[in-house]
Amino acid sequence: MILKYDIELANTRAKLARLEARYESLRNDTAEDGHVRELTMQSLKKYINQFKEEIARSQNGQPARRLRRTLNDVELANTRRKLTDLERLHEAHEKETGGDEELREMSMQSLKKLINQMKEEIIWTEVHQPVRSKAAR
Repeated sequence: MILKYDIELANTRAKLARLEARYESLRNDTAEDGHVRELTMQSLKKYINQFKEEIARSQNGQPARRLRRTLNDVELANTRRKLTDLERLHEAHEKETGGDEELREMSMQSLKKLINQMKEEIIWTEVHQPVRSKAAR
């Protein structure tokens, strides 16, 4: 199991390095459409932070986020709010025209993946929450 853990950690670090390099190149690219560039940078930054958090957790011996856990009420509310924001961003991004089509498609895929991940976390939590009495609701 340790070998698998070490390989996953190395892969996560490699992905993080590629994301950070892409973020920096995009930040310095003034030829790209400003709005598309900003949306893509926001999406990349979220992934960068997610990978940094995953690395920090593994270094501190905490379980990786990929292990399923239920969200507490505050986390669930925050995840729902973030999901709504991401869905609006995805919808706005879908209506965009012009700019680099390949870049826009990659950004759309990234947003969709994050949206699906949040939906999965919400559903997992809802399915695995202990049954509450009507008075507690």
